[in-house]
Amino acid sequence: MKLFELLDDINKIVPLKYAFEDDSVGITIGENESKVTNIVIGHELDDYLLDYCSDNNIDTVITYHPPPYKKITAEDNSEKFLPESITTNFIGSSINVITIHTAQDVCKDGNADTLVDLFNMKNSSVFAKTIGEFGAGRIGNIDKKSSKELKKVIENKLNTKVIRTNEYFESMDEITQIAILPGSGTQFMEEIINKTEVFITGDISHRYLLKADEEKMGLIQIGHISSEIPGMKKFVKKFSNLMQKEINYIYKDFYE
Repeated sequence: MKLFELLDDINKIVPLKYAFEDDSVGITIGENESKVTNIVIGHELDDYLLDYCSDNNIDTVITYHPPPYKKITAEDNSEKFLPESITTNFIGSSINVITIHTAQDVCKDGNADTLVDLFNMKNSSVFAKTIGEFGAGRIGNIDKKSSKELKKVIENKLNTKVIRTNEYFESMDEITQIAILPGSGTQFMEEIINKTEVFITGDISHRYLLKADEEKMGLIQIGHISSEIPGMKKFVKKFSNLMQKEINYIYKDFYE
């Protein structure tokens, strides 16, 4: 199999055209004609995954997160992107990488839809849209819960600990509606203020916690990859079925 043929197969499950416009998806390391023999799925590039590839003769990785690059701004304000060390190591090891990232968030049965099922959300709608009706976030109704009960449900469903909440959330006695966005979604918070009671996402800065207090909206920060892993496991199962063999999924459960 050639790398472009593998990309065609991935597109059958995760249409990459629905990713955010500025997202790095598709073939991120390697060439169309690169040979594909052994495949693994990784959440992101790291030394653990590199060692796994070396030990198991893996030549191609499908990742959720793109390979990291560092932006360099020159004196004339021109920009270029240089591969960080882990990206350089994968390039040097001639390992192909295909990335699905936000295309996996927004697609049918992807990361966001998986969270709808996981939290038994009803009458869900889409926000943080990319193309057409596709989007990375979901708003929906849930069975009534207190703030304490909702935290417990999140921790059980996502195999993680709630990292922090805003003050307003802790005062909430009855919660019947949530918005959730896998990974980091605070840049979309303005879109859902006054549309939901609680927003759940990762990587929340202090100013967003204060903003949520001012707007009387609960805000919950969870581990970044914890909201991505359930949907990725579903992708792994679909991809394994398509390949007619089990494909391993490598990630560090420390970060859940």
